Amino acid sequence: MNWKSMKRINPFLLFDKYIDNNRLDQKIVQQCMKRIKIVEEAIKRVEKNTSLDYPDYFIEPALFLSSSEIEYGQFNIMYARTIPICTKQNQIRIMVQLSLPLVLYGLKGTIHAVVAHEFLHYLDLIKKFINLDINSDLIPQTGFEAGFIDTEKTMDYRMVFKKDRSLTRMLDSKFDHGLVDPKLDNKTKTFWIEKKLPTKRIVIGGNYTKLPFQAIANTPIENHLRNKIIEWA
Repeated sequence: MNWKSMKRINPFLLFDKYIDNNRLDQKIVQQCMKRIKIVEEAIKRVEKNTSLDYPDYFIEPALFLSSSEIEYGQFNIMYARTIPICTKQNQIRIMVQLSLPLVLYGLKGTIHAVVAHEFLHYLDLIKKFINLDINSDLIPQTGFEAGFIDTEKTMDYRMVFKKDRSLTRMLDSKFDHGLVDPKLDNKTKTFWIEKKLPTKRIVIGGNYTKLPFQAIANTPIENHLRNKIIEWA
């Protein structure tokens, strides 16, 4: 069994529940279906530049808002996350979660940058699996700390995407201790948050998953993927 042999999931698997509960209307879904091609183009771009498969991804119909007890009344918008999941086979499967507002309101360059950035998180996780690095991550207490740690937990984009100067420039301009895109933030606040469309609030320190050592050790990693990570590390 390897990463390629794993069945691809339906990226819209969560939509039906939100539609059935009248939390999303068909107009928003149709807009997403039209713009999903930008995500697909971004994934193909990453795969072409790295000669690696992109992990499974899905569109999250709810927008995650993270906050901390220290920063009372403030919140950070989470447009994407890379999530390791422990399977029934006691292995780790990594998936990329992209928020619906990102797909709806993000410019093409922003979406490409986010898709690429999450791939860097994926590679960083695989590197830790290769090294059996299971040391506990530092848990941030503020939004600034979370952004700083987010940047630290990636592979070097200048190495991974060195063949695509345009993409490296976008990553350089869009990410500074987290995604920096005021236009996207304003659209998301106006057309999503203020319209009371689905949101989920999480505590910053709770956005971290502890992975079992045995599951990490059981997770198969392709030689090609392993060699690429060693080359870039």
